[in-house]
Amino acid sequence: MPEIGYQEVHLAKAYARLGYTVKVFTSAASINLGGSINQLSYKTGTTFDAKYGYEIQRLPSLSYKSKVLPFRLKKNVALFKPDVLIILGVAKIFPMALFNKDFFGKMKIISVYGDAKEYLDRGSFSQKAKTFLHEIGYSAIKHPLYRKAITYGDKLILNIPETNQLFHDFLNVKDKVAFDSKKVMLNLGYDPDEYFFNKEDRNVIRKELNVDSNEIVIITSTRINKRKNIEQIIELISKLNSIGKNVSYVIVGFLNDDYEKELKSFISKQPFPNKFKCFPFLNSKEIRKLYCASDIGIWLKAAISIQEAMGTGLPIILVNKPSVNHLINEGTNGWFFNKDNFESTINKVVDDLCNTALDRENLAIQNSKVLSYDTIAQKILDTVISK
Repeated sequence: MPEIGYQEVHLAKAYARLGYTVKVFTSAASINLGGSINQLSYKTGTTFDAKYGYEIQRLPSLSYKSKVLPFRLKKNVALFKPDVLIILGVAKIFPMALFNKDFFGKMKIISVYGDAKEYLDRGSFSQKAKTFLHEIGYSAIKHPLYRKAITYGDKLILNIPETNQLFHDFLNVKDKVAFDSKKVMLNLGYDPDEYFFNKEDRNVIRKELNVDSNEIVIITSTRINKRKNIEQIIELISKLNSIGKNVSYVIVGFLNDDYEKELKSFISKQPFPNKFKCFPFLNSKEIRKLYCASDIGIWLKAAISIQEAMGTGLPIILVNKPSVNHLINEGTNGWFFNKDNFESTINKVVDDLCNTALDRENLAIQNSKVLSYDTIAQKILDTVISK
């Protein structure tokens, strides 16, 4: 789904930029990922990316939510005869036909994983029930598919360290040995064509936001829903302003739903409601400019927007937990907090940024060496291709 732009889209673009011949096999299935704002629809058939020219073949399929069963995938991949087959979304069923002896040994097969339990930690009874059902599905669908990927794959790319343990939790001793010999840790990243720092954009957007030159702008960009606990950040921003700090908070990702009304009502009752700037889902160009205009990014849960923000050299503040703690070199490109020092950490970072100007251009360059998809894409190939 290029409008959303997850890893499968970014990798295809990166390989095209790097000069490789790229073909994407997918379907016409679509998932509503942004409320009523992102109702996406596609047609089966072959198209070409407008900018990079790589081929996209959408196969007929049966689908239910995120699970997709395609027709003639194996046949079409065999006709293309790739040197390297990179498989994403193994648990979505779509690539199931590709893990077999017909392909293994005839082409290099790499699969990619980003499993984490973070979004399964639910509070209410209904949420716990959903988590329980998810775990059943995990065992019934994911485990057999993941074992096939280990058997018939050359390398398994893990996007976060936590995924390693999730594999070890269900594998037997023999499968663990095979898994450990094939696994490679590589981060999720961002598209360097879409996310970069531009000082002119920073100045223009800060003027549009009506923020002072000495004002600290904090941003969170994610799908805004109740689980993200944005209220906690809003209350802290209000407290900082109450003690004389000059801080604004930009919130991006409202979904035009009941929770948006609830959260905006909560903001309107704050002592400094004008310090909050609220935006709906935005395209990459608009959100990049907001990142450039901001001084700190805060996320309470893992999101791909974290890496995208880092592409603009934005320093970030994250909870110190397995799904994200590999992203920060503390004190260089960000800071960690926990439930006991959340307020004091933010307070200290705000004070530090008031007194020290960061070199955003250099920070963006340093982040790109690890998080740019051009870098990641080549590293993926390097795991199976000898130079």
